[in-house]
This record gives sequence, structure tokens and C-alpha cells, in this order.
Amino acid sequence: MPAAERREQLLEVARQAFARGGYRGTTALEVGREAGVSEKLVLNHFGTKQGLFRAAVLDPLIELWKRENAAARERVDAGALDTPQQAFERVHSFLSTWARHIREQGPLLISCLAELREFPEEAGELLGLVNEQIDQAVEILESAEDTEGLFRSFDVRVSIQAALGVATAAAVLADDPEAFIDEYLKLTLFGVLTESGRAQFHLDTET
Repeated sequence: MPAAERREQLLEVARQAFARGGYRGTTALEVGREAGVSEKLVLNHFGTKQGLFRAAVLDPLIELWKRENAAARERVDAGALDTPQQAFERVHSFLSTWARHIREQGPLLISCLAELREFPEEAGELLGLVNEQIDQAVEILESAEDTEGLFRSFDVRVSIQAALGVATAAAVLADDPEAFIDEYLKLTLFGVLTESGRAQFHLDTET
């Protein structure tokens, strides 16, 4: 098998192994056996088990968040002030993406979070990327809040952090996370809209 193809095979096997056993419960020998190669070949590709975990688990998560943040930044930079309906749609998209990551990557995320102390540099980068995504969601809501007379004053950052908790719960508990998030956001949105804001939101959703 060509070296690049072998590397990808080892990464996929390693992701499955780390998802099952976590960092401490998985060995390079085990990954090699599952891939049908020797432990030595695994270590030739990644140096150490730490290097294997970084390449299989941490690097893909970091790249995923970088792509999401770049896409979110493009949307934020391209838009004028959001109406309540536009803010609803953008934040809904952000929370749905978050919930999808949790559902699809759940075992690996648990493994990753459990071992972040072993990888302080990557942990700092991941935290920075998550905070950047939160900052962009806050920016979206603050632009909508600036729409005169439609929103009462509220703490945007607290509302986003609470919404992330709801999206995480939706990923784990709900059969349909998108519907769960949709219902939560509608309940929340009507709480922070003024009477005129509620009237405009009704109008926007009907058209």
C-alpha cells in the first residue's frame, strides 16, 4: 500500500480505537494489529502514540473548526444589520452545525476532552476556535439587537452560551436535533423581542 494511503488507513483505524478506548486505553500495538501492520510501522508514520492521537483526533477537529469559522466570518462580513428573522436563521444554522458535530463526533470529542491536559497547545487552539465561533454568533445577534426598537436589552453572550448547552443536549437526547433547536430558539427569541419585534418576526416568517 502506498505510504499516503497507508497513513490514511492508520488514521481511520486509530480514530475508531481512540473512540472506543480513549487515549490511555489504546496502544499503537492495538492500532497496528487492527490495521494489519506492525506497531513499528505505526510509529514510523507518527513517531509516538501522542503523535498518532494528535493526527487522528485533534488535528481533524482543529481543521473542522477552522473551516466553520472561516465560513461564518464570510457570512458575517457580507451582511448588513440582521432583522430578527435573519438572526434567527443564522444562529439556528450555527447551533445545528454544533449539534451535528456533537452527534457525529461524540465518542471522539469525549476522548479528546478527557485528554486535553496532555495536549496543552492543541487545547488552547481548540478553545480559541470555539470562542471565535461564539464571538461570531454574538456579533450576529448584536447586529440584530441594534435594529431599532425590535429587541429589549439582553446579555447576548449569556444567551449564546445557554443555546450551546441546549444544542449539545439536542445532539445527545433528541431524535430530531434541528426541531429541538428550532423550538428552543423560537421560545427564546420571543422572550427578547419587543412587541413591534414580535410583529415583524411574525410578518417575516409568513412571507
